Amino acid sequence: MIRYVVAIVLAVALVVLAVPAIERGASMNSQRQVDASIAAIDDAATSLAESEELSPDGHPDPRRVVDVTLPRESLTTESVDHFEITPRENGSYSTVRYVLEDGTTRETVIGEPIVRNDPADNESIELGGTSGVRLALTLQADDNGDPVVVASRV
Repeated sequence: MIRYVVAIVLAVALVVLAVPAIERGASMNSQRQVDASIAAIDDAATSLAESEELSPDGHPDPRRVVDVTLPRESLTTESVDHFEITPRENGSYSTVRYVLEDGTTRETVIGEPIVRNDPADNESIELGGTSGVRLALTLQADDNGDPVVVASRV
């Protein structure tokens, strides 16, 4: 009888000790997945701005398509509560800010300014949900004729 009580107490103690480690691992796994998607956006935007030129009127704009994966909540991942790409006022870069469901907040920089849907606007791109999102990045001219990376959902 005492063996059973000791076994149950040990099992409960192991579970109590393991839960924080599992939660921390889930947060780190989600951060790794979202950071990989941010790196893909950064690579595509930089490649587009550095290797392409603005298209003449009537021709299709240079384009890159990026799959952004936002993890779902599971035992090994935390879901993303908020994901936003914001072009900076000086127009030389963008910041990406995301918040996981557990409250973990991270912010990083993308080397190119990325705006939403219209090259003349300076609007942020917000992504939500717990699935994959496809972003089309195109190189378009703003009001001054300068190239701008414009993101839209595909």
